[in-house]
Amino acid sequence: MFGCSDMMRVVLAQYVVAVLAALIGALFFNVDAGLSALLGGLSYAFMSTLLMLFLIMGRKMKISVGAGVMAMLLGEFVKILSVILLLLTVAQQYDALNWPAFLISLIAVVNSYFVLLFKKN
Repeated sequence: MFGCSDMMRVVLAQYVVAVLAALIGALFFNVDAGLSALLGGLSYAFMSTLLMLFLIMGRKMKISVGAGVMAMLLGEFVKILSVILLLLTVAQQYDALNWPAFLISLIAVVNSYFVLLFKKN
């Protein structure tokens, strides 16, 4: 596609894991658990999407390798800070937050790239 198909697959896997965690939370517990799981997973997946788009733009602009590495490091730093701020905002604004579902979904989404490591093409 854009030469970044691995990044796109990782981000897509993060969204799939977030939705699956939300469905499991809603089906086996309650709607608040499902929504909490969805918010936890999407907090990370959305920022990963923005980082991916930022890196694709850098590749399209044909920046040098050194600038690309710096852009990736800076982008990852900004992504981590943004995720933390988004998580804090969700925790502050959503009164019925189910913490176990929220954190389990977040951990599952963060580690979802392991699924793609073991998947053969």
